[in-house]
Amino acid sequence: MTSSVVELWRQSLGQTFGRLTPDHADEPTGTMSGTALGPLIAYQISGSPQTLRRTPLAARQEPIDRLKLCMQLDGAATVTQHGQQVHIGPGQMALYDTGHPYDLRLERQWSCAVLAFPRGALSLPDNVVRQAMQHAHPFGAGPGAVLADFVAAAVGERTSIGAAAGRLGEAGLHIIAGALSMTEPADGEAVVDAQRLRILHYAREHLSDSGLTHNRIAAVHRMAPRTLHRLFEHELYTVTEYIRLRRLESAHRDLTDPMLSHLSIARVAVRWCFISQAHFTRAFRAQYGVLPSAVRRAASPRAS
Repeated sequence: MTSSVVELWRQSLGQTFGRLTPDHADEPTGTMSGTALGPLIAYQISGSPQTLRRTPLAARQEPIDRLKLCMQLDGAATVTQHGQQVHIGPGQMALYDTGHPYDLRLERQWSCAVLAFPRGALSLPDNVVRQAMQHAHPFGAGPGAVLADFVAAAVGERTSIGAAAGRLGEAGLHIIAGALSMTEPADGEAVVDAQRLRILHYAREHLSDSGLTHNRIAAVHRMAPRTLHRLFEHELYTVTEYIRLRRLESAHRDLTDPMLSHLSIARVAVRWCFISQAHFTRAFRAQYGVLPSAVRRAASPRAS
């Protein structure tokens, strides 16, 4: 094994996963391929036995607001985060938060499919996400059964996905949410979490409705606006913030879709209920750090 091979693998891990580094006692090797599907990034990764660490220093200096779902195909792994260990065998998957330090011990010759995505993109109550992180989940049946094939197909066809990338990513996020929402919540929380899920689903299904507001959602679900506020006050986003973020995501997807290149930026803004192009441009730039016109140009065939 040459030092250049080991160093190349170290650099690849660090650049891809926010300064994730192998233990210095190891001489690890591995291979990685991936593709971006809108907010979802899919990877196929394999390698030799090794322990990977995202240190507290790396987490502070390079903040990341992403969750990772590791699906073990061969070998075994153990995720250690917040003092808790989750063991993953072949046919199992585990969720963890790359925004915080963690260790990942990979045993034997291993391979895994990995899905990385913003925490808020799942459209799941925070309690459901926390519960999902507590243990490994099988992916041989139910919604999880299609995820490994989804990753393999996405990575294998990455050069030909093109305009479908954003929509495939959105579909992948729905599958992940379906798999993780099957986690049994703690006693007394199931009814409340089910109510949050219904509300988030309703909001997502009505994003293009200009009348979709906090008060409208409260009325549809037969509760006072203040009750709806309390239901989400400890969640990652309020209902109003959730609607705004999902509308921005939908607009971003439309701007990168060549099939919708005939729509002006102003029409995309109106389609997702932004009151003016100027308001939309400010919100879009605050969220993505670029102007909508730059995203549209980058997605144009003429830009490649």
